[in-house]
Amino acid sequence: MTLVPVSRLVAANDWPDDLAGDLNRDAEPRLRSWANANGLAPETLSRRFRLAYGLTPAAFRAEARAHRAFALICASDTPLASVAVDCGFADQPHLTRAIVRLTGHPPGFWRRTSIPFKTAGGQTT
Repeated sequence: MTLVPVSRLVAANDWPDDLAGDLNRDAEPRLRSWANANGLAPETLSRRFRLAYGLTPAAFRAEARAHRAFALICASDTPLASVAVDCGFADQPHLTRAIVRLTGHPPGFWRRTSIPFKTAGGQTT
């Protein structure tokens, strides 16, 4: 029996966290390419990621994308179509469906409740 230092075991098993971090940062990492670059079979990647996070990598990516968009919707007045593109959605209706699925309300609802009222002079109250 060969003993392996704990530090090597931990590093070898951190790939689900590495993938989650990449999915949180980037709307479009290719899972097959990511698996190949990290020495994993795509099927193993999906199966083991799901064991670690309870979601497939694709579902995790979709949820992360919706969370990024939700934060932008609430914190800025960037046009929704631009938020959709910036966060990796196909179009604004795709963004809207994801936000409704995440929060129960469309982006316009969150815009109205998150952005301070603007007066005609451009000052906020």
